[in-house]
Amino acid sequence: MPHRFHLLEKIAFSLVCWSAAASSAYIGYERCPDIKVALHAGEKFLDASSQYAFACAAPAAEACAQLPVD
Repeated sequence: MPHRFHLLEKIAFSLVCWSAAASSAYIGYERCPDIKVALHAGEKFLDASSQYAFACAAPAAEACAQLPVD
């Protein structure tokens, strides 16, 4: 089999695997309300941690002191 067909086969297989993973994730997200709660809590956590990481990366001294601690 020519090399280009091997490459196409790998691309097609990857697309099928990603499609299956996305479908499984969507089904799990829709069926289980606990997953929805966990994802939204994780989203809030990542948002807060990214704000701290961005502010604390500043070269100023005591850059993190200006952020509120919840």
